[in-house]
Amino acid sequence: MACIVLALVAMRLQAIDRLLDWSSNAFETINLNGIMALVVLVPAAATVYSLRRYRDAMRVRGALARLSHQDTLTGLPNRLHLHQWLTADLRASHRDNSQVAVLFIDLDRFKVVNDTYGHEVGDWLMVAAAGRLEHGLRPGDRIVRYGGDEFVAICPRLPNTAAVERLAARLIERLEAPFTIGRDTIRISTSIGITMASDPDVPPDELVRAADVAMYQAKSDGNGHYAVFDPAVHGNMLAPLAAETRLRLALEREEFRLYYQPVVDLSTGALVGVEALLRWDDPERGIISPADFVPLLEDTGLIVPVGTWVMEEACRQAKRWEHHHAGRLPLKVTINVSARQLAQADFRERVSSALATSGVDPTQVCLELTEGALLFDVASAWTALRQAKAVGVQLALDDFGTGYSSLSYIRRFSLDMLKIDKSFVDGLGVSHEDTAIVQHVIAMAKALGVVTVGEGVERPEQLAELQRLGCELAQGYLFSPPLPARELEALLVDPDRARRWAACTATTTAGGDHPSPARAAPPRRTVVDGSVAELVPRGGLPEAREAGSAVH
Repeated sequence: MACIVLALVAMRLQAIDRLLDWSSNAFETINLNGIMALVVLVPAAATVYSLRRYRDAMRVRGALARLSHQDTLTGLPNRLHLHQWLTADLRASHRDNSQVAVLFIDLDRFKVVNDTYGHEVGDWLMVAAAGRLEHGLRPGDRIVRYGGDEFVAICPRLPNTAAVERLAARLIERLEAPFTIGRDTIRISTSIGITMASDPDVPPDELVRAADVAMYQAKSDGNGHYAVFDPAVHGNMLAPLAAETRLRLALEREEFRLYYQPVVDLSTGALVGVEALLRWDDPERGIISPADFVPLLEDTGLIVPVGTWVMEEACRQAKRWEHHHAGRLPLKVTINVSARQLAQADFRERVSSALATSGVDPTQVCLELTEGALLFDVASAWTALRQAKAVGVQLALDDFGTGYSSLSYIRRFSLDMLKIDKSFVDGLGVSHEDTAIVQHVIAMAKALGVVTVGEGVERPEQLAELQRLGCELAQGYLFSPPLPARELEALLVDPDRARRWAACTATTTAGGDHPSPARAAPPRRTVVDGSVAELVPRGGLPEAREAGSAVH
């Protein structure tokens, strides 16, 4: 701008003309003011342009430097800080005779939120969750967004493991509080892996890797848990970085298997159905429990293709049994469905394709889901299940009574079957509270025309109580563990099995001795997040308990 002003002034005063009076007459008709103005203006403008480009380049360079060390969505530092911070904190803690804890934090099933609500809502939820995590840490603790839905927190100067466990429990509690978006309420949870160290020579990358392994161990225990790294457990865990690749290979190489657990009619002892349960036949480690790999399937999204394979294979197997044993009533096969499967726009088409390809009668197929599969988006789940129901399949709700909205689910989803959770079956005849709950569930189901199934039956007295209370079906190790298809088929033609099961149900119906509810034990209590709460026991015998996953 200054250069332009100077050029205009020169033209106004005709100073250049006076200096060029000695020029030849050939130039008398030419006004040299404009020419000389350009001679002055062009270099000056070029100089100004160059200065501005340099300033803009420096500004962009500074912005890129900030972006390279900061997460653009949450505003938290990114993983580039981890090595430097961990190295400094390990040295300081070594001098102070304290420990540094690394917390690997993963938002459970966050991808379901993106799939059902969209990425805009997912981004909002990510920012809100990051804020809760940041404010839940102690002064001096630091947290970075590691990538995706994962965070890493560094907590120096800790006296012992108990201190970091209290911190992890507090963070889990913060994340479990509902998030409100407009009229919608979203609940998520988090799994946390913990590792601790005080040796300044430990590589930071090794600490983060150990915390990551512990996080996967926490996920295998169910959502909303934490676990401290244990080298003894490490050998049984999949390496997180190679997990997705290994699972994809397992699917391509057809290493997944279906086992089937019998479902027995309690009035006759007849085998009337089976539940299809997923296993992984690893060439190196043998049969792997679903607790060790289903969380990885959920996190990587591979639960969708694997779940589709489970549905197709279970339908094919049901048709094979029907064809080979035409003289008996067809078995009803129950197939577990995950939340991510329900979120697929073509869920109905996948169900229809499995039925059409196998040729199985839709009434022989029952889709089983847990309350967790309905937690994030009930409206979308209702649409998917209503469409599936229109195809002719039946619906079952697993782990009934352990969640918050079971009654509303029965009313809304037109369920055909309720599966009474093993935690209540364990307390039958022992806990007055558990017995009363099961009694009322069975009575309610009968009033609604819904079939009841007792899960995890392991002892004759549990079977006797279920029969006394009017439960119609049962499954558990008292009858049979989950079996490969060939061994299950052997049960169909085994006369000893039929007599044995019939005798078992007849004996319990006759009213054998079993503990009376009047002598019930007091309610069991457990500590959750630092508070005492009355809870029914979870689980039971480890080998008799299936993983709490939609596909297991």
